Amino acid sequence: MDVGGFLAALVQPMKDHLAKLEGDTSGATAAADSFGRASSALTELDGRHTSAANAALSGWYGEKANAFQSRVAAFSGGVGTLARNATTAQQATTTAVDAVNAGKTAIQGLIDEFTGWAWPRLAAAVAAGLFGGVGAVLAVAAEVTAKAREYEGRTAQELEEVRTALTDVVAQLRGLTKPDFTGIGDPLGVESGGTTSTSSAGDSGGSSGSSGSSGSGGSGGGGSGGGSGGGSGGGGGGGGGGGGGGGPIGPRLPVAIPPQPGTGVGVNLPDGSSAEAPNETAARAVRNALSALGTPYVWGGANPPQGTDCSGLTQWAYGGAGFDIPRPASSQAMGASVPADQLLPGDLVVWDGHVAMVIGNGQMVEAGDPVQVNPIRTSNSGMGFMGFYRPTG
Repeated sequence: MDVGGFLAALVQPMKDHLAKLEGDTSGATAAADSFGRASSALTELDGRHTSAANAALSGWYGEKANAFQSRVAAFSGGVGTLARNATTAQQATTTAVDAVNAGKTAIQGLIDEFTGWAWPRLAAAVAAGLFGGVGAVLAVAAEVTAKAREYEGRTAQELEEVRTALTDVVAQLRGLTKPDFTGIGDPLGVESGGTTSTSSAGDSGGSSGSSGSSGSGGSGGGGSGGGSGGGSGGGGGGGGGGGGGGGPIGPRLPVAIPPQPGTGVGVNLPDGSSAEAPNETAARAVRNALSALGTPYVWGGANPPQGTDCSGLTQWAYGGAGFDIPRPASSQAMGASVPADQLLPGDLVVWDGHVAMVIGNGQMVEAGDPVQVNPIRTSNSGMGFMGFYRPTG
């Protein structure tokens, strides 16, 4: 008996199982690495894009800003889906390579194990047959053949486990979520406020030194900007000329009744001065708003000190004082109208895309980037100035 030839025939079905897993997996490994790098790059892109978009939205209000924000969210969602898909593909590819390599190792191990067991038995039987006849050889050959069928079944099972793992990987890849970038390329539409950019804290109406000399230029907002401090009031007046145009465009509400002498509530201001609010609610709202100084600008935010936008700040401040006001800036033109020379702490300075809160002495607090105190003004990046309002009436 040719022991080598006999064993080769028995092992061949096992080797056929092994051959089904043969092949170079280095390409798949390289693909997994590429998917990992793609996921990291997409995540970084999403972060940089979101940061840039938030910077662009700081001080940008109105319908076009809202439309832009929806595009940012859609882009971020789509890129996030792509990043997650890349991570899933990386993991799936790695799983597939590991399954194939593990299957190859297991099957080769079974072949070696069977050969190591069978060879010495057959060799001994053949040697004994030279003296005792073929009976002993045939008995051992039958035993080895039965054992070969057992090992063939085991290698087949290993191959099936690899197939199952690969089937799961394919199902995982077929189940990837399709990224949705719907509407990203659509036009933003018309800006109701007439402008699209620049921070409210940085526009010339609020910070220009030349405005301070224009006390009589307050055609949109009045010279005193709150009944005190000529310099600050001039800032408000100068701004009025730039943004007021034909005058306030907000709703014409009943004029606020000035509080009786001695009924005001004191408020301490950041510059060390003090002012009197018309009531406790307004005073508490001002204190709340001032406590948010330094809060970063976050479009859609209303959660100092983590982040806030303009109307989020005023709504949060009044909400903390137990008084609810609407969320949109233009909707905060409510309560009672206030003449420019009768402004008191807690009054709101409202544009059609921005809002600030009067704190007294010609100053207001607003959510620029960050929340800060500026002179009262009536211009804001070309937005329509709606007027001064006292929410508490």
